[in-house]
Amino acid sequence: MRHGKARSAVTLITLAAVSLYCAPTRVPPVSTLGAAFRPDRDEVRLWEEARGEEAKLREKARIYRDPLLVDYLDGVVASLNPPGMAANPSISYRVTVLEDPTLNAFAYPNGSIYVHTGLLARMENEDELATVLGHEMTHVEGRHMLRYQRSVRNKQIGFAVASVAGAVIVAGVEGRAAERGDYAKAAQVRVFSDLLVGLGLQLAIIAAVNGYGRDLEREADEGGFEKMRAAGYDVREAPNVYETLLEDHGDSGKAEAFFFGSHPRLAERVEAAKAAAAAAPGELPARPGDRDEFARRIRPVVRDDARLNIEMGRLALAQDELDRAMRMMPGDPETHHLLGLLDLKRAEAEKDPEGRKNLLTEAMAAFREAIRLDPDRPGPHREVGLLAYRDGDFATACVSFRHYLEVDPKAEDAQRIRDYLLEMEREGRCDG
Repeated sequence: MRHGKARSAVTLITLAAVSLYCAPTRVPPVSTLGAAFRPDRDEVRLWEEARGEEAKLREKARIYRDPLLVDYLDGVVASLNPPGMAANPSISYRVTVLEDPTLNAFAYPNGSIYVHTGLLARMENEDELATVLGHEMTHVEGRHMLRYQRSVRNKQIGFAVASVAGAVIVAGVEGRAAERGDYAKAAQVRVFSDLLVGLGLQLAIIAAVNGYGRDLEREADEGGFEKMRAAGYDVREAPNVYETLLEDHGDSGKAEAFFFGSHPRLAERVEAAKAAAAAAPGELPARPGDRDEFARRIRPVVRDDARLNIEMGRLALAQDELDRAMRMMPGDPETHHLLGLLDLKRAEAEKDPEGRKNLLTEAMAAFREAIRLDPDRPGPHREVGLLAYRDGDFATACVSFRHYLEVDPKAEDAQRIRDYLLEMEREGRCDG
């Protein structure tokens, strides 16, 4: 059923018109033209298509709403932006964060950059973040989507047809993961790919799944490294990004809906990044800015991405993220709440009764700590109430459910919780 849906969407994509004209695929980067840059006619059409896709994407995708994080990312982009690119009157960068646990980032040709929370949560410092952003910025600056579009049209392939490979491969990857019993991986692939394929977002499929081919991806890497050097970032940190991705996905050489997953093989990217790092100067130029800002802005992302991974059953990754969140903000009540939810998930899968009991005890302790830190947070009250009810501690269940309804009277499950309270009150199980 899932694959049938994907094939239907792919069929719709392939019905797009195929252009058969020839156009030059070597175009100067925007930065070399500076204020004199003007887009070509087919480039203007490409940007219009990008804006149309973005409207559909932003309507359906889950946008991670954190204006201070966006301000911070925009600041990193500004520090990486070369003067010639900044001087052009037609393209300006805009960063949007998508609430999605996949390791992905992509850019539209009109300057819109999208970064997933899953990728941000794996970054350890601003230098690694600059590696990702510099790569995507180079795709825009180098006009890679235009060059790619002209290339496939010159070959009489058709731009729409070129995007089909990504959709088909994504469906195949998900199917193979499910066949291996790796349903969390299958779900991870499906979350974002369903959106792109279902909406027929050709440009996003090219940018986020297929990639532009080895030459342009290598050019984006090198351009990103140059931006880092010019801005005073430590290129020696760049290999860490690729090694993290290689550790997660292996060097399969097959396309997946992950950042760099469908690009040149990750092992090659690691070696190229190491070569760039080896050529980096020993002394780095002074870079303005507050390096601690990275931790302040990223730590909520790490925590919130853990929630997504708990929902998807990727419990080991969620634990890693919550451990990191605890180190960065130990007094955060939501982190303790999520630790409790993680223990509940693990208890569901635990077959040993004693092990399950211990996990439930740990969950209760985490929820109580979240309440101590923030009594007005509704979720932990609900979970304490449910755990207490199941354990036969009805007095605690009644108190917790009442607190839950006081702080969140319009909760989606408010009527169900009222039913539980009414049941216990009628049976005389509530004290007072």
